[in-house]
Parts: sequence; structure tokens; C-alpha cells
Amino acid sequence: MDGQTPPTFPEPPVQQPPVAASWGPPRPLPPPPSPLGGTPGDRPFSLQPMGVGELIDAAIKLYRSRWKTLMAIVAIALVPITFLQVFLTREIGSPFTEPTLTRAELESTVLTSIVLGAIQFLVVQPFLIAAVAKASADVYLGRPVLVGTTFRFAVSRIHSILWISILSGLAILLGFVLLIVPGVILLVRFYFGTTVLVVEGQKGSNALGRSFRLAQGHFWKILGTILLAAILASVVEGVLSIPGSAAFAAIGTAGWPFYAIGLSLAAILTTPFTTLISVLLYFDLRIRKEAFDLEIMAQEMSSQQ
Repeated sequence: MDGQTPPTFPEPPVQQPPVAASWGPPRPLPPPPSPLGGTPGDRPFSLQPMGVGELIDAAIKLYRSRWKTLMAIVAIALVPITFLQVFLTREIGSPFTEPTLTRAELESTVLTSIVLGAIQFLVVQPFLIAAVAKASADVYLGRPVLVGTTFRFAVSRIHSILWISILSGLAILLGFVLLIVPGVILLVRFYFGTTVLVVEGQKGSNALGRSFRLAQGHFWKILGTILLAAILASVVEGVLSIPGSAAFAAIGTAGWPFYAIGLSLAAILTTPFTTLISVLLYFDLRIRKEAFDLEIMAQEMSSQQ
């Protein structure tokens, strides 16, 4: 119609593209991992000074919290060499059977046993000490324990662990030769040498010196804990190894697998426990002497902020 404004219609709304979730407000980054400790929730108990009974109980708790990983570390390192050693020396291993070897075969078997023993002392035991000590320290501090990472660490520390073992062994042997008592004192004072290497990275005489200073003033507590842990481990080893030894004695050389299984089970079950005792004693002394628990708490608070 004339003189009238034509009707207007509203424009259709413009469809906005969906906004991806990542376009929203930025999320805060997780706190960086602490160089020493994990998170308090990952730790089976709080860091505090402990008595002998509390140390044993704490070692059992830590063991139960990571028993699969700890036993796997020991089994992978120890079972192959144990089975090989028992198999190659099966003819002379049973005390209840007469060896049927010729003189040449007997000498060859003895030489093989010596070679395998040297490999175990020079390679397997240092590797096992480093691996289990590293895993035990990680469990105590609330860190994740990974078999591959632990093994790579242990391989890089074999020579250092071996050198500390040789140095401390010679000193302790000299102490026993002199008057026995100095040997016991040095055994206690050098007890944390390998743990110092694993946790702090100090090597050789520096690690032994650090252990010597840490143990000062706590001789009887350390010695009592070592003896109690050794008695408990010996009882477990005896219970597990007796059936295999009995089968080996009754069946003869064909029963060597039972003997090897018994020895392996005993080592797999007891090695993590005795190493945990050493690691717990080490941290207990650091908490008492250096306020290590407050250091960890300060690092955790700074990482959370």
C-alpha cells in the first residue's frame, strides 16, 4: 500500500562454531616432582623417628605395599644364576649322595662353581644391592617404583657398589683379625655405605665416611636392629629351603630343581626385607640428626604452591 513502510523481518541468528574444550580458561600445571620425596598420600606412613620394633613393623608395611615389584626385582636378578649354579654343581651339591664324577669332572665342576661364585660376587650381588636399595628408598619416599628404571640405575652403580663392598669388607676383616670388637664396630659404622651411594650419590671412601658419621652415637640400636632382622630372615630362609634340600637329598641329583626353587624363594622373600631395614635405619638416622623429615615437608609444600 502507498505511504506505508514495508514490513521488516528479523535476521536469523548466526550459528557460532562450537568452542573446543581446550579454548577455555587455562588449567594450572601440576606441581613439579620433588627431587627427594613423593606426595604424602603415596607414603605408607609419616616420616618420623622410630624404635627397633617400629622399624621392623615399618619394613613389613613397606614390603606389603610393593611386594610384587620388590620380589620381581630380586627374582629377575637372582633366579637365573641360582638355577644355573645348582644345575652345574648338582653332582657334588647333595651331602647325602656319593659323587659319581671322575677326578677331571670333579675339578671341572669345582672350577665352574668358583667362576659362577665370582660372577655372583662381582656382578649379581652389587646389581641386586643397588636395585633393591633404590626400590626401597623410592617406596619409603613415596615415589613410583618401576622395574626398568630401577634396573637401569642399578647397572650404572655396579662398579661403585662393588668398590664400597671391597673397601668396607677389608676394613671389617682387619678389625676382626685384630680383636674382633673393632670388626663389629666397623661393621655397624660402615653399614650404610651402599645406601649412601644409592640415595646421595657419594662413592667410595666418601660414602663410607658419611656412613661412619651417621652411625655415630647409635651403635647399639643399629646392631640390635641388624641382629633382629637377620634372625627373622634366617628363620624364613630355613623354612623355605628345608623342603627343597630334603627333596634333593631323597631323590638325588634329579631333585636339583626342588633345591634351586627353595634357595630362590628364600632369597626372593628375604632380600627386600633386609634391604628395607637398612634403608629405614638410614633415613631414621637422617631424621634424628639432620631433620630430614622437615626437609621433605618443606619440599612438598613448595611443590604444592
